[in-house]
Formats: sequence, structure tokens, C-alpha cells
Amino acid sequence: WRTKTGMQNASRCCGEQKRDPQRPPKQQIERQLKCLAFQNPGPLLADFNPETREQQKKVCMTVKKYDKHGHLISNKTDLCDCLEKNCLGCFYPCPKCNSTKCGAECRCNRKWVYEQIQVEAGQIIRFPFRNN
Repeated sequence: WRTKTGMQNASRCCGEQKRDPQRPPKQQIERQLKCLAFQNPGPLLADFNPETREQQKKVCMTVKKYDKHGHLISNKTDLCDCLEKNCLGCFYPCPKCNSTKCGAECRCNRKWVYEQIQVEAGQIIRFPFRNN
């Protein structure tokens, strides 16, 4: 629901406002044209190309991050999906590989890694091998 002032503000730029007897018609027209004028959002939006972004996502998703045994390819580490280096496995056994280190999806031949997770206490645990 809009408040009365919200309705008035919305109608000012939509051209629905009543004539203001204290303003000459020329000023009212100029004000309405100003409300309708294009406002450049800046260079960030001008440089945005959704196709390039999708291509970058596809490249990241095509390179395998884990081998057929569920170990990280970059350093052969058997990292649990909880991202703790010393974890022996804290998930239910994976239905595909029977590992207790696979989270929601099996790590065998997986093409992505968890960058970070947030535990119930609010603590954020980040992927320990940044360059991988």
C-alpha cells in the first residue's frame, strides 16, 4: 500500500498530477520532461555483457575439480565438503561412492568446489586452497 505522499510522488513523474496554479505551464512541462528523460546508469551497466558472463561460468564448470576417487585434482587432497582440512568425514555415506566426505552431491569427477560454507553458529569457513 502506498501512503498519500507516496502516491503524490509517484504521480508527479507519471504525468498524472493536477495543474499547479502557482507554476506556469511551461515549468510544469519542463518538469515532466525531466522526469521522463533518460538517465545514464553509468559505465558499469554499459560494460555488462551477459553472454561473456555465461561463457565464463561455462568454462569454470567444464574443468573437473575432483578425480574419479573424489580427491582434489590440483593437490590430490581428500577434502571433506565441510571444508575442514582434518575432517575424517561428517556426512552420511554417499549413495554413489559411499564416502562420508561428499555433501549434497558426490565429489567423484565433480566440476565445482564449495567456495565457502556457513555453519549454524554463523561462522564462515572458506575453501582452504585459494588458487585451485
